[in-house]
Amino acid sequence: MHPLEGIKVLDFSTMLNGPYTAMLLSDMGADVIKVEPPDGDSWRAVGGGFIACNRGKRAICVDLKKEEAKPIIFSMIERSDVLVENARWGVWHRLGLDYESVIKIKPDLIYVSVLGHGSSGPLSKTAGYDPLLQSRSGESVSQGGLGKPPVFHAIPLNDLATPMLGAWGAVLALLARVRSGKGKGQHVESSLTNASIALQSGTFIDYPGLERKYPGDTGLKGLSASHRLYETQDKRWIFIMAYQPEHWSSLCQVLGQETLLSDPRFENEPDRKKNDQTLVEIFIEAFKGKPAAEWVSALSQAGVPVALGQSAEEVIRDPHCDANNYFAQIQDPDFGPVRLPGVGPQFSGMSGIIRRAAPKLGHHTEEILKELGYTEEQINTLKNNRIIFQADRPIDRA
Repeated sequence: MHPLEGIKVLDFSTMLNGPYTAMLLSDMGADVIKVEPPDGDSWRAVGGGFIACNRGKRAICVDLKKEEAKPIIFSMIERSDVLVENARWGVWHRLGLDYESVIKIKPDLIYVSVLGHGSSGPLSKTAGYDPLLQSRSGESVSQGGLGKPPVFHAIPLNDLATPMLGAWGAVLALLARVRSGKGKGQHVESSLTNASIALQSGTFIDYPGLERKYPGDTGLKGLSASHRLYETQDKRWIFIMAYQPEHWSSLCQVLGQETLLSDPRFENEPDRKKNDQTLVEIFIEAFKGKPAAEWVSALSQAGVPVALGQSAEEVIRDPHCDANNYFAQIQDPDFGPVRLPGVGPQFSGMSGIIRRAAPKLGHHTEEILKELGYTEEQINTLKNNRIIFQADRPIDRA
Protein backbone atom coordinates (compact mmCIF):
# COMPACT_ATOMS: atom_id res chain seq x y z
CA MET A 1 0.00 0.00 0.00
CA HIS A 2 1.22 3.48 -0.94
CA PRO A 3 -0.16 6.42 1.11
CA LEU A 4 -1.34 8.50 -1.88
CA GLU A 5 -2.36 5.63 -4.14
CA GLY A 6 -5.26 6.78 -6.34
CA ILE A 7 -4.49 10.49 -5.92
CA LYS A 8 -3.99 12.32 -9.23
CA VAL A 9 -1.67 15.33 -9.44
CA LEU A 10 -1.16 17.86 -12.23
CA ASP A 11 2.30 19.40 -12.15
CA PHE A 12 2.52 22.68 -14.08
CA SER A 13 5.75 23.73 -12.36
CA THR A 14 9.28 24.12 -13.68
CA MET A 15 12.87 24.14 -12.43
CA LEU A 16 13.43 22.87 -8.85
CA ASN A 17 11.00 23.78 -6.07
CA GLY A 18 7.69 23.08 -7.84
CA PRO A 19 8.73 19.81 -9.51
CA TYR A 20 10.27 18.61 -6.24
CA THR A 21 6.94 19.29 -4.49
CA ALA A 22 5.09 17.13 -7.01
CA MET A 23 7.82 14.47 -6.92
CA LEU A 24 7.40 14.08 -3.17
CA LEU A 25 3.72 13.31 -3.80
CA SER A 26 4.68 10.87 -6.54
CA ASP A 27 7.05 9.08 -4.16
CA MET A 28 4.08 8.48 -1.88
CA GLY A 29 2.11 6.80 -4.68
CA ALA A 30 0.29 9.66 -6.43
CA ASP A 31 -0.09 9.56 -10.22
CA VAL A 32 1.68 12.77 -11.25
CA ILE A 33 1.35 14.21 -14.75
CA LYS A 34 3.96 16.82 -15.65
CA VAL A 35 2.50 19.40 -18.05
CA GLU A 36 5.11 21.19 -20.17
CA PRO A 37 5.10 23.75 -23.00
CA PRO A 38 6.67 22.89 -26.38
CA ASP A 39 10.09 24.18 -25.33
CA GLY A 40 9.99 22.09 -22.16
CA ASP A 41 10.94 22.73 -18.57
CA SER A 42 14.14 24.81 -18.70
CA TRP A 43 15.52 22.60 -15.93
CA ARG A 44 15.87 19.77 -18.48
CA ALA A 45 19.12 21.40 -19.57
CA VAL A 46 20.54 20.71 -16.10
CA GLY A 47 20.38 16.96 -16.73
CA GLY A 48 21.01 15.43 -13.33
CA GLY A 49 19.08 18.23 -11.66
CA PHE A 50 16.01 17.47 -13.78
CA ILE A 51 16.00 13.72 -13.23
CA ALA A 52 16.48 14.26 -9.50
CA CYS A 53 13.13 16.05 -9.06
CA ASN A 54 10.93 14.59 -11.82
CA ARG A 55 11.21 10.84 -11.32
CA GLY A 56 8.02 8.83 -11.15
CA LYS A 57 6.00 11.25 -13.28
CA ARG A 58 4.31 10.95 -16.64
CA ALA A 59 4.65 13.85 -19.08
CA ILE A 60 2.36 15.60 -21.52
CA CYS A 61 3.46 18.44 -23.82
CA VAL A 62 0.77 21.06 -24.58
CA ASP A 63 0.93 24.61 -25.89
CA LEU A 64 -1.06 26.37 -23.17
CA LYS A 65 -1.04 29.65 -25.08
CA LYS A 66 -3.33 28.24 -27.76
CA GLU A 67 -7.07 28.29 -27.12
CA GLU A 68 -7.47 24.74 -28.47
CA ALA A 69 -5.40 23.49 -25.53
CA LYS A 70 -7.94 24.68 -22.95
CA PRO A 71 -10.32 21.65 -23.26
CA ILE A 72 -7.37 19.29 -22.67
CA ILE A 73 -6.24 21.17 -19.59
CA PHE A 74 -9.76 21.50 -18.19
CA SER A 75 -10.38 17.80 -18.75
CA MET A 76 -7.22 16.91 -16.83
CA ILE A 77 -8.15 19.31 -14.02
CA GLU A 78 -11.58 17.68 -13.70
CA ARG A 79 -9.87 14.33 -13.09
CA SER A 80 -7.22 15.59 -10.67
CA ASP A 81 -7.03 15.93 -6.90
CA VAL A 82 -4.03 18.25 -6.70
CA LEU A 83 -2.55 20.92 -8.96
CA VAL A 84 1.00 22.20 -8.38
CA GLU A 85 2.32 25.44 -9.92
CA ASN A 86 5.28 27.70 -9.21
CA ALA A 87 4.87 30.56 -11.69
CA ARG A 88 5.33 34.18 -10.68
CA TRP A 89 2.12 35.35 -8.99
CA GLY A 90 -0.29 36.59 -11.67
CA VAL A 91 0.87 34.40 -14.56
CA TRP A 92 -1.85 31.79 -14.10
CA HIS A 93 -4.48 34.50 -13.68
CA ARG A 94 -3.72 35.71 -17.22
CA LEU A 95 -4.11 32.16 -18.52
CA GLY A 96 -7.37 31.64 -16.65
CA LEU A 97 -5.79 28.85 -14.59
CA ASP A 98 -5.59 30.60 -11.20
CA TYR A 99 -7.23 29.03 -8.16
CA GLU A 100 -10.49 31.00 -8.34
CA SER A 101 -10.93 30.00 -11.99
CA VAL A 102 -10.15 26.30 -11.71
CA ILE A 103 -12.31 25.62 -8.64
CA LYS A 104 -15.28 26.45 -10.86
CA ILE A 105 -14.23 23.39 -12.85
CA LYS A 106 -13.15 21.25 -9.89
CA PRO A 107 -14.49 22.54 -6.52
CA ASP A 108 -12.62 19.93 -4.46
CA LEU A 109 -9.22 20.57 -6.08
CA ILE A 110 -6.21 21.14 -3.84
CA TYR A 111 -4.33 23.96 -5.59
CA VAL A 112 -0.69 24.24 -4.46
CA SER A 113 1.24 27.40 -5.27
CA VAL A 114 4.98 27.20 -4.68
CA LEU A 115 5.88 30.87 -4.71
CA GLY A 116 8.85 33.14 -4.24
CA HIS A 117 7.34 35.53 -1.72
CA GLY A 118 3.68 34.60 -1.21
CA SER A 119 0.51 35.87 -2.89
CA SER A 120 0.27 39.21 -1.07
CA GLY A 121 2.60 42.00 -0.05
CA PRO A 122 4.88 44.30 -2.05
CA LEU A 123 7.08 41.45 -3.33
CA SER A 124 4.27 39.09 -4.37
CA LYS A 125 4.80 39.63 -8.11
CA THR A 126 8.59 39.57 -7.84
CA ALA A 127 10.44 36.43 -8.93
CA GLY A 128 11.95 34.46 -6.07
CA TYR A 129 15.30 32.70 -6.41
CA ASP A 130 17.19 30.82 -3.73
CA PRO A 131 20.37 32.99 -3.76
CA LEU A 132 18.26 36.14 -3.43
CA LEU A 133 16.38 34.63 -0.49
CA GLN A 134 19.63 33.58 1.15
CA SER A 135 20.56 37.24 1.14
CA ARG A 136 17.18 38.77 1.99
CA SER A 137 16.30 36.27 4.74
CA GLY A 138 19.49 36.88 6.70
CA GLU A 139 20.93 33.42 6.02
CA SER A 140 24.02 34.80 4.28
CA VAL A 141 24.61 37.49 6.91
CA SER A 142 24.12 35.08 9.81
CA GLN A 143 26.54 32.57 8.33
CA GLY A 144 29.15 35.22 7.59
CA GLY A 145 28.69 37.07 10.86
CA LEU A 146 27.34 40.57 11.43
CA GLY A 147 29.73 43.21 10.10
CA LYS A 148 31.64 40.63 8.04
CA PRO A 149 31.23 39.55 4.40
CA PRO A 150 28.10 37.39 3.94
CA VAL A 151 28.45 33.73 2.92
CA PHE A 152 26.70 32.12 -0.05
CA HIS A 153 25.36 28.56 0.40
CA ALA A 154 26.08 26.37 -2.64
CA ILE A 155 23.26 24.04 -1.58
CA PRO A 156 19.91 25.75 -2.42
CA LEU A 157 18.50 25.45 1.10
CA ASN A 158 15.27 27.37 0.48
CA ASP A 159 14.56 25.76 -2.88
CA LEU A 160 14.68 22.38 -1.14
CA ALA A 161 12.79 23.32 2.02
CA THR A 162 9.91 25.04 0.20
CA PRO A 163 8.74 21.83 -1.57
CA MET A 164 8.68 19.98 1.74
CA LEU A 165 6.29 22.60 3.11
CA GLY A 166 4.28 22.49 -0.13
CA ALA A 167 3.92 18.69 -0.21
CA TRP A 168 3.08 18.63 3.50
CA GLY A 169 0.44 21.30 2.91
CA ALA A 170 -1.04 19.34 0.01
CA VAL A 171 -1.36 16.18 2.10
CA LEU A 172 -2.93 18.10 5.01
CA ALA A 173 -5.43 19.71 2.62
CA LEU A 174 -6.32 16.27 1.22
CA LEU A 175 -6.86 15.03 4.77
CA ALA A 176 -9.05 18.04 5.57
CA ARG A 177 -11.07 17.39 2.41
CA VAL A 178 -11.84 13.88 3.61
CA ARG A 179 -12.50 14.85 7.23
CA SER A 180 -14.84 17.71 6.35
CA GLY A 181 -17.14 15.34 4.51
CA LYS A 182 -17.95 18.21 2.15
CA GLY A 183 -15.40 17.39 -0.54
CA LYS A 184 -14.14 20.95 -0.54
CA GLY A 185 -10.74 21.89 -1.90
CA GLN A 186 -8.52 24.80 -0.94
CA HIS A 187 -5.56 26.89 -1.96
CA VAL A 188 -2.24 25.88 -0.36
CA GLU A 189 0.77 28.20 -0.48
CA SER A 190 4.41 27.64 0.29
CA SER A 191 7.12 30.14 -0.54
CA LEU A 192 10.87 30.55 -0.46
CA THR A 193 10.42 33.44 1.97
CA ASN A 194 8.37 31.29 4.33
CA ALA A 195 10.84 28.40 4.06
CA SER A 196 13.82 30.66 4.73
CA ILE A 197 12.18 31.80 7.97
CA ALA A 198 11.24 28.25 8.98
CA LEU A 199 14.85 27.12 8.46
CA GLN A 200 15.99 29.78 10.91
CA SER A 201 13.28 29.28 13.53
CA GLY A 202 15.77 29.62 16.39
CA THR A 203 17.05 32.91 14.98
CA PHE A 204 13.74 34.68 14.52
CA ILE A 205 12.79 34.96 18.17
CA ASP A 206 12.33 38.40 19.68
CA TYR A 207 11.44 39.65 23.14
CA PRO A 208 12.38 42.62 25.35
CA GLY A 209 15.96 42.43 26.52
CA LEU A 210 17.03 39.77 24.00
CA GLU A 211 20.72 40.01 23.17
CA ARG A 212 20.98 38.73 19.61
CA LYS A 213 24.22 36.97 18.72
CA TYR A 214 25.80 36.40 15.32
CA PRO A 215 28.35 33.58 15.78
CA GLY A 216 28.95 33.23 12.04
CA ASP A 217 32.21 33.90 10.24
CA THR A 218 33.41 33.74 6.64
CA GLY A 219 35.84 30.94 7.47
CA LEU A 220 33.73 29.32 10.19
CA LYS A 221 34.93 25.81 11.13
CA GLY A 222 32.71 25.40 14.19
CA LEU A 223 31.44 27.11 17.32
CA SER A 224 34.31 26.30 19.67
CA ALA A 225 37.52 24.25 19.95
CA SER A 226 35.58 21.16 20.99
CA HIS A 227 32.78 21.73 18.47
CA ARG A 228 34.73 22.12 15.25
CA LEU A 229 36.24 20.84 12.01
CA TYR A 230 39.92 19.83 12.02
CA GLU A 231 42.27 18.86 9.20
CA THR A 232 44.16 15.62 9.70
CA GLN A 233 47.48 14.19 8.51
CA ASP A 234 46.08 12.96 5.18
CA LYS A 235 44.41 16.31 4.40
CA ARG A 236 40.96 14.98 5.25
CA TRP A 237 38.68 16.83 7.66
CA ILE A 238 36.74 15.55 10.65
CA PHE A 239 34.19 17.22 12.90
CA ILE A 240 34.31 16.65 16.63
CA MET A 241 31.48 17.54 18.98
CA ALA A 242 32.68 17.06 22.54
CA TYR A 243 29.76 18.72 24.30
CA GLN A 244 29.53 16.62 27.50
CA PRO A 245 32.02 16.71 30.43
CA GLU A 246 33.02 13.09 29.81
CA HIS A 247 33.70 13.92 26.16
CA TRP A 248 36.30 16.49 27.20
CA SER A 249 38.44 14.05 29.16
CA SER A 250 38.13 11.33 26.51
CA LEU A 251 39.07 13.78 23.75
CA CYS A 252 42.21 14.89 25.58
CA GLN A 253 43.25 11.29 26.23
CA VAL A 254 42.76 10.17 22.62
CA LEU A 255 44.75 13.20 21.40
CA GLY A 256 47.55 12.44 23.85
CA GLN A 257 46.93 15.80 25.51
CA GLU A 258 46.23 14.59 29.07
CA THR A 259 48.09 17.62 30.49
CA LEU A 260 45.20 19.79 29.36
CA LEU A 261 43.01 18.13 31.99
CA SER A 262 45.07 19.71 34.76
CA ASP A 263 45.80 22.98 32.94
CA PRO A 264 44.02 25.81 34.85
CA ARG A 265 43.25 27.55 31.54
CA PHE A 266 40.95 24.68 30.57
CA GLU A 267 39.74 23.47 33.98
CA ASN A 268 36.06 24.04 33.29
CA GLU A 269 33.75 25.12 30.50
CA PRO A 270 33.91 28.89 31.24
CA ASP A 271 37.72 28.73 31.33
CA ARG A 272 37.87 26.78 28.09
CA LYS A 273 35.56 29.31 26.48
CA LYS A 274 37.79 32.17 27.66
CA ASN A 275 40.86 30.47 26.15
CA ASP A 276 39.12 28.93 23.16
CA GLN A 277 41.50 30.17 20.45
CA THR A 278 44.51 28.82 22.35
CA LEU A 279 42.79 25.44 22.58
CA VAL A 280 41.96 25.53 18.86
CA GLU A 281 45.64 25.99 18.03
CA ILE A 282 46.64 23.08 20.29
CA PHE A 283 44.05 20.81 18.67
CA ILE A 284 44.99 21.88 15.14
CA GLU A 285 48.54 20.65 15.72
CA ALA A 286 47.41 17.49 17.51
CA PHE A 287 45.05 16.37 14.75
CA LYS A 288 47.85 16.62 12.17
CA GLY A 289 49.47 13.62 13.84
CA LYS A 290 47.29 10.87 12.32
CA PRO A 291 45.09 10.26 9.27
CA ALA A 292 41.35 10.90 9.51
CA ALA A 293 40.28 7.25 9.61
CA GLU A 294 42.43 6.57 12.68
CA TRP A 295 41.04 9.58 14.52
CA VAL A 296 37.46 8.65 13.68
CA SER A 297 38.02 5.09 14.91
CA ALA A 298 39.78 6.12 18.13
CA LEU A 299 37.35 8.91 19.02
CA SER A 300 34.32 6.74 18.27
CA GLN A 301 35.63 3.98 20.54
CA ALA A 302 36.19 6.58 23.27
CA GLY A 303 32.60 7.77 22.96
CA VAL A 304 33.43 11.20 21.49
CA PRO A 305 30.97 12.25 18.73
CA VAL A 306 32.95 12.51 15.50
CA ALA A 307 32.28 12.45 11.75
CA LEU A 308 34.47 12.28 8.68
CA GLY A 309 33.98 15.07 6.15
CA GLN A 310 32.68 13.12 3.15
CA SER A 311 32.21 14.02 -0.50
CA ALA A 312 28.98 13.30 -2.36
CA GLU A 313 30.68 10.32 -4.03
CA GLU A 314 31.43 8.84 -0.61
CA VAL A 315 27.99 9.50 0.86
CA ILE A 316 26.19 7.90 -2.07
CA ARG A 317 28.14 4.69 -1.39
CA ASP A 318 27.95 4.85 2.40
CA PRO A 319 26.97 1.39 3.73
CA HIS A 320 24.88 2.98 6.49
CA CYS A 321 22.78 4.77 3.88
CA ASP A 322 22.33 1.48 2.02
CA ALA A 323 21.25 -0.27 5.21
CA ASN A 324 18.48 2.30 5.63
CA ASN A 325 17.45 2.55 1.95
CA TYR A 326 18.39 6.22 1.74
CA PHE A 327 19.36 5.71 -1.91
CA ALA A 328 17.66 3.92 -4.78
CA GLN A 329 18.62 2.95 -8.30
CA ILE A 330 16.54 3.40 -11.44
CA GLN A 331 17.15 2.89 -15.14
CA ASP A 332 17.21 6.16 -17.08
CA PRO A 333 16.90 6.11 -20.90
CA ASP A 334 19.69 8.70 -21.28
CA PHE A 335 22.00 8.03 -18.33
CA GLY A 336 21.56 4.29 -17.80
CA PRO A 337 21.53 3.03 -14.19
CA VAL A 338 21.09 6.10 -11.99
CA ARG A 339 21.62 6.10 -8.22
CA LEU A 340 19.62 8.82 -6.51
CA PRO A 341 17.98 9.62 -3.15
CA GLY A 342 15.41 7.06 -2.10
CA VAL A 343 11.87 7.70 -0.91
CA GLY A 344 11.93 9.97 2.15
CA PRO A 345 9.54 8.80 4.90
CA GLN A 346 9.67 5.09 5.69
CA PHE A 347 6.71 3.33 7.26
CA SER A 348 6.09 0.06 9.05
CA GLY A 349 2.77 -0.63 7.32
CA MET A 350 3.09 1.00 3.90
CA SER A 351 5.72 2.16 1.44
CA GLY A 352 6.64 4.80 -1.07
CA ILE A 353 7.41 4.03 -4.69
CA ILE A 354 9.57 5.28 -7.57
CA ARG A 355 7.54 4.14 -10.55
CA ARG A 356 9.78 5.33 -13.37
CA ALA A 357 12.67 7.56 -14.34
CA ALA A 358 12.06 11.21 -15.17
CA PRO A 359 10.06 11.34 -18.41
CA LYS A 360 11.19 12.64 -21.77
CA LEU A 361 9.39 15.76 -22.99
CA GLY A 362 5.86 14.79 -23.98
CA HIS A 363 6.68 11.13 -23.47
CA HIS A 364 3.15 10.17 -22.34
CA THR A 365 1.11 12.72 -24.32
CA GLU A 366 -0.80 10.17 -26.39
CA GLU A 367 -1.27 7.82 -23.45
CA ILE A 368 -2.76 10.57 -21.28
CA LEU A 369 -5.05 11.88 -24.04
CA LYS A 370 -6.43 8.39 -24.64
CA GLU A 371 -7.21 8.15 -20.93
CA LEU A 372 -9.15 11.41 -21.33
CA GLY A 373 -11.19 9.81 -24.12
CA TYR A 374 -9.49 11.30 -27.17
CA THR A 375 -9.51 9.17 -30.32
CA GLU A 376 -6.49 8.48 -32.51
CA GLU A 377 -7.92 10.82 -35.15
CA GLN A 378 -8.40 13.66 -32.64
CA ILE A 379 -4.88 13.18 -31.30
CA ASN A 380 -3.38 13.33 -34.80
CA THR A 381 -5.33 16.53 -35.51
CA LEU A 382 -4.00 18.13 -32.32
CA LYS A 383 -0.48 17.09 -33.30
CA ASN A 384 -0.81 18.49 -36.80
CA ASN A 385 -2.09 21.78 -35.41
CA ARG A 386 0.85 21.86 -32.97
CA ILE A 387 -1.38 21.94 -29.92
CA ILE A 388 0.22 18.82 -28.45
CA PHE A 389 3.61 17.16 -28.90
CA GLN A 390 4.94 13.66 -28.47
CA ALA A 391 8.68 14.33 -28.51
CA ASP A 392 11.98 13.17 -27.10
CA ARG A 393 13.62 16.61 -27.11
CA PRO A 394 12.53 20.27 -26.84
CA ILE A 395 10.75 21.64 -29.90
CA ASP A 396 10.98 25.22 -31.13
CA ARG A 397 7.66 26.97 -30.64
CA ALA A 398 5.74 27.53 -33.91
